[in-house]
Amino acid sequence: MSQHSSHGPEWDRLRAQVLARDNWQCAWCGKHLEGADATVDHLIAKANGGTDELTNLIASCRSDNSSKGAQELVRMSGFNPKWLDRL
Repeated sequence: MSQHSSHGPEWDRLRAQVLARDNWQCAWCGKHLEGADATVDHLIAKANGGTDELTNLIASCRSDNSSKGAQELVRMSGFNPKWLDRL
């Protein structure tokens, strides 16, 4: 579970910041994000030592976020490098 948890004001602030930075666009597939489909994904999973730092967080659609397992150290297939320009 996230250091800030997936609930609470600090996570909500980080989530909003990541979604705004990434223009509400999934970094994996490019889909425009709305409502419950707008999630924030960890590039390096928390279970693998990833953090809640902005450089480790990207906007992701629910489908792409849920398809990435913690067993993957970093998921790069389908990665959209354009999000790096917005850090």
